[in-house]
Amino acid sequence: LPCPQDLREHRGVVPAECPAIMPRCLWGARPYRGTPAPLQPPLGSVFLHHTLEPSRPCQTFGTCARAMRDMQRFHQDTRGWDDIGYSFVVGSDGYLYEGRGWHWVGAHTKGYNTQGFGIGIVGDFTATLPDPDTLALVRDELLPCAVRFGHIRPGFILRGHRQLGHTDCPGNALFQEIQSWPGFQ
Repeated sequence: LPCPQDLREHRGVVPAECPAIMPRCLWGARPYRGTPAPLQPPLGSVFLHHTLEPSRPCQTFGTCARAMRDMQRFHQDTRGWDDIGYSFVVGSDGYLYEGRGWHWVGAHTKGYNTQGFGIGIVGDFTATLPDPDTLALVRDELLPCAVRFGHIRPGFILRGHRQLGHTDCPGNALFQEIQSWPGFQ
């Protein structure tokens, strides 16, 4: 779907959202294949991921939008999924990117997709952490906002992807970091 004119002019910074979320129309998403399954918020969990590919954090809107299109293409064409798997993806450009968003079941944490949102951070965080502003965007803005707007429950549980599947995701460095975050179990 094309972006409404006002969104294109303001690069998706929608004041009603905290923090601002780049809608699919701005990063150039392909359409969802099939019929998305609705989520039943508020959900009780948030699952944190690293994207692994691209392995380097994206620093500009252009590189982050390209990363989103590449991930969506990989998830749809190679994995055969209906859409990009993540609910949201976090770039190191200061923006959140809408994947499946708040309303549709994702394909991020096998066996748990209806129970929580999957948040991917662009990069490989096996040995290094995302920059402090990117971490703060998730920990201090996205998660409290999601509670405030009724997307996740006040007592939500935060987990790294590796706790629920056979994977190293979200990388050793990031997994170590999130153990001190509110809601981690």
